[in-house]
Amino acid sequence: MRTVIPAVLCCALGLAITFAQQAPPPAGQPQVTFKAEVDYVDVDTVVTDRQGNFIGDLEKGDFEIFEDGKPQKIDLFSYVDLPVVRSDRFVFGGRAAASDVRTNQQSLAGRLYVIVLDDFGTSLFRTNTVKRHARQFIERNFGANDVGAIVYTSGRTDASQEFTSDPALLLAAVDKFVGRKLRSSTLDKIDSYWRQQELSAMEAAGRDPNAAAPPTNTGSHSSGSSLDPAINPYTRGDGYPDRTFDSEDLERGYRALRVLEQLRNLSEFMGNIHGRRKALLLFSEGIDYPTNDIFGAQEATQVVRAIQDAVTAAARGNVSIFGIDPRGLVGMSSDAFALDSPGPSNNAPVAAANYAGFGAEMRLSQDSLRTLSEETGGFATVNVNDPLPAFDQIVRANSRYYVLAYYPPTHPRDGKFHKIEVRVKRPGLTVTARKGYASPRGKTPEERAADERLRMEREAKKGGADTTSAELRTVLNTPMQQAGVSMLVQASPFKTTGREHAVTIAIELDGSGFQFERRNNGTVFADKVELSYFSLNEQGKPLRGERREFELSLRPDTYERARQAGFRINERIALAPGRYQLRIGVRETGAQQMGTVFYDLLVPDFADEPLSMSGMLLTAATSPVVPTLIADKQITSEQLPGPPTSRRTFVQGDELGLYAEAYDNMSSQNHTVAITAHLVGEDGREVFSSRESRDEVARPRAGTSTFAISKRISLKDAAPGRYLLRLEARIGGNAKDAKVASSETVLTVIPAQP
Repeated sequence: MRTVIPAVLCCALGLAITFAQQAPPPAGQPQVTFKAEVDYVDVDTVVTDRQGNFIGDLEKGDFEIFEDGKPQKIDLFSYVDLPVVRSDRFVFGGRAAASDVRTNQQSLAGRLYVIVLDDFGTSLFRTNTVKRHARQFIERNFGANDVGAIVYTSGRTDASQEFTSDPALLLAAVDKFVGRKLRSSTLDKIDSYWRQQELSAMEAAGRDPNAAAPPTNTGSHSSGSSLDPAINPYTRGDGYPDRTFDSEDLERGYRALRVLEQLRNLSEFMGNIHGRRKALLLFSEGIDYPTNDIFGAQEATQVVRAIQDAVTAAARGNVSIFGIDPRGLVGMSSDAFALDSPGPSNNAPVAAANYAGFGAEMRLSQDSLRTLSEETGGFATVNVNDPLPAFDQIVRANSRYYVLAYYPPTHPRDGKFHKIEVRVKRPGLTVTARKGYASPRGKTPEERAADERLRMEREAKKGGADTTSAELRTVLNTPMQQAGVSMLVQASPFKTTGREHAVTIAIELDGSGFQFERRNNGTVFADKVELSYFSLNEQGKPLRGERREFELSLRPDTYERARQAGFRINERIALAPGRYQLRIGVRETGAQQMGTVFYDLLVPDFADEPLSMSGMLLTAATSPVVPTLIADKQITSEQLPGPPTSRRTFVQGDELGLYAEAYDNMSSQNHTVAITAHLVGEDGREVFSSRESRDEVARPRAGTSTFAISKRISLKDAAPGRYLLRLEARIGGNAKDAKVASSETVLTVIPAQP
């Protein structure tokens, strides 16, 4: 719904609060922009010597770029050297405490990883191997400045994870992995072969084949058979069962096409991110569909075409694939060991053919990983038990590289692929870069903009229509959050009586980059701010959001303080229990800047546990000095003495206000609910603690008792540093039997300015 809010902010601010700033991105890092067209072609390039060492002293003049064999002028050149920033998380009780605030202040400052878990193409028996290796990569190599996502080839949305910088969310998605690969086609063909042998033997003996069921297992066979496999009509004449006896051929083809379609779609999706390398880590046993058997395998031609499409999309999107085979140095599919024996002792040709079939499967699947990786500028890790050195190599390849960009020749809008070749003039060096890009198809940006204006005009006539501007809509729908307008966002779910629960959202905007228009001889400063937000559910479906527009008109003193303190927005939305990603975007008119924050949120089913707790709202004595564009009118002064804030940095001597709710669902017995609050420093020193008890009488019917929790916490005795603020509710005295619910956040105390 479109809402225009005039914000004539003429309140006198008694104290200036500086919006917390993060360190600037590393020197040489390219600026990230989101483009709908190929305005320029960016080519990230890794150059190594014969020993595989990165060469980092090259200059623009050392490179040459060719498109379709013709030299191109290098218009932009940048050397990128991204440090791996180790996570400096607050550790409490042997675990890393989580922050409840998300920001875009360091958006895209590090590497970008998409971890694809191929549950369609990985055996159930290697489930733990994949989880262990994926966890190792995240725990050892994922830096605090990196961004990652988890995708399942089967399309599982309950286990996937959108782009995030929180490794805990990535690890939680990895832990849900379960391999679902079909049984080996070689085993199926062996079963079919021996089944036909049994039937032939019964017919030769004059027995009714329907009198007994054929063997169901196996790979092993009664040693009494003396049939010669060389004359078996169900083989290709070499003792190896014919391809037509793979009973699951169609399902195998479907799965292969589904995996390749996922890779293609991911590459196209990430093609909207420019100016940086994009690494796709594919944990998979590869595509084992027999693409060389175009007559026996019904989907062979389609699978070959799908491999080509996936490679083309990766090249077009500047995505490098790194295939990681969890089978290690086994050298043979574990399905081979499902055979008790290769068959009767006098059928040595069959035994050899069986194991040859397993070997062919292994080579075919490994070759597919090599093709997908090497053709996209990555590499495959196969026949290796320890992937850690390969992980280090992947990190290095995505930490140090050159970005070359050029404006391409004018091409028809026909989607044709254009080949790119990068060369270096220094001899003896190896260049790894994207293979090409495709021209756009369809309408021009101007035509699409005109269509968008018409769409907005039509929707504006409808009640409740989404009239988010085309510019802000574009960045909200991109894969990654964007800097520009810096924001801090915090969201807290609270239980309501309906099916949906209330989620409070606190947004703090950095006003230092806003460009106000001076009016009335400098007595008024004007600007316009657009806010739009919506949520994505577990299935990736966008839910209806909200759009606001703020007309800012500030007095000079308020203008100066707002540039230092920024602005606050308090919103409230309703969501059913489940996992969501909130997408919040802001567009500021004066500087024509936009920013987005993508916030991963779990809305619990508060009635699901005996005891549960809401999120935590914080304010401070200094919070009211920040201009609030929208206030949450449902929060009373008894609950919280000031507006909820997403800031987690406070001045020494400030006073915090805390509000949360505990939900008691135990109705069968009398009990006591103990509520404690602690503020603990990294050195273990406790600067604040409180404890209270609530007696609860058994209720005759099932229901929920809500306990409001309101605290005041002085920071007078808190030395500068980081602290964990933890709120806990507990039923039962014994730690073993206790029902516990908690909420926590990490905050920082800074020295007061003299």
